[in-house]
Amino acid sequence: MQLVFRKALLADIPDLVSMLSDDELGALREDSSRPLNQKYLQAFSEIDSDANNELTVVESDGEVVGMLQLTFIPYLTYIGSWRCLVEGVRVHSDHRGQGLGAKFL
Repeated sequence: MQLVFRKALLADIPDLVSMLSDDELGALREDSSRPLNQKYLQAFSEIDSDANNELTVVESDGEVVGMLQLTFIPYLTYIGSWRCLVEGVRVHSDHRGQGLGAKFL
């Protein structure tokens, strides 16, 4: 399996929303309807334009099969260190159980 890790693109958002809504909790909190809810596009624009945020996807054979969002946060503790918050980690249901999430992180 050839994996490609890259920055998410606007064109990826429908696939990402599908992954976010593909579990019990996501089905309750996400809007997987089409056309895509514009709030997802607005959120992507905010994330994409923020130097302290990174939305990353992993592709397998040209298909987006995983995602995660990293948010870098400056702190005063540890002499002004930076920390990273990892959110929105998802692996497509067809690719779960293969260690892809561990490879991603």
